Formats: sequence, C-alpha cells, structure tokens
Amino acid sequence: MAEDNEHPPVVFRVRSGQQAFTCKGHLVWEGGIVYAVGETADEGMFAPDKVRLEESDLELKHDDSGRPWYQYHGFVVVPEIGF
Repeated sequence: MAEDNEHPPVVFRVRSGQQAFTCKGHLVWEGGIVYAVGETADEGMFAPDKVRLEESDLELKHDDSGRPWYQYHGFVVVPEIGF
C-alpha cells in the first residue's frame, strides 16, 4: 500500500466494445479500496477520471532509474462509445 501523500504511477487497460486502450495514471487508496485516476490514454480514447481496481491484479515494477510503478493485469470495461 502507498504511503500518505504518495500516488504511484499505474498503467492499465480499458476495453470499450472490441477495442482496448492503454491508459496511464496514478493510484489512490481510499478506505482500503484502490482506484486508478487516469491522466493519459492511447489515441482515440479518453482517460477515465477514476476507476476501481482489484488490488490483487496489480504488479509492482521498477523503471530503469529504480522508481516504482504498477501494472494492472485486469481490464477496466467501459460502455462502448462510437469512434
């Protein structure tokens, strides 16, 4: 779990219909529930404001400089939108 005032980066996938997009954001823990707050997304997709994630599907990784970030192995499913 993250320390207070620390919001580690996260990469997660969003599925809308048959299309899937990669989003980047940061994690927030509120009352024992973990949320991803989206910041950027693949072209043609919006970054979700705040989505609940299953903490068991998060994998802690480190970038080349040793900074921690999380990869979410599940999908966040949103209603299909027209493209």
